[in-house]
Amino acid sequence: MKKLSRTPAALEEGLGKISRHIQMGNQYVALVGDTVVGTMRVSLHGQVGVIARVAVRQKYRGRRIGTMLVDYAENLLSHMNAKRIEIEVYGAVEDQISFYERAGYIEIKRIERLGEEIVVMQKELTEELLEDEEE
Repeated sequence: MKKLSRTPAALEEGLGKISRHIQMGNQYVALVGDTVVGTMRVSLHGQVGVIARVAVRQKYRGRRIGTMLVDYAENLLSHMNAKRIEIEVYGAVEDQISFYERAGYIEIKRIERLGEEIVVMQKELTEELLEDEEE
């Protein structure tokens, strides 16, 4: 494999954004050894938690890494007193929509942003989950 002498500009910009979000405390990564295999952003807006930019490297898909990331985010947001969580699926990708439906999310609307269809999905945090977090 040939090693690039320098990082391509687009990748450099992407890594810079991820680095800034890590410093702000809302970017999370999944590691296998020293390799970043998944990433997501988590934020809270009032009582609405937002999970964004969930991604798992292609060769690591099917290993429940995405599920672990989303579970972690839900747990974190419940500790932050979120009452519900929203996720946006860019490009209305059916595999991603199905993934979130299996995790208990429902589609609440479809919007268009910058010419791209986005499916907004939501999950109410159950009283049982919120009570478990208080113990």
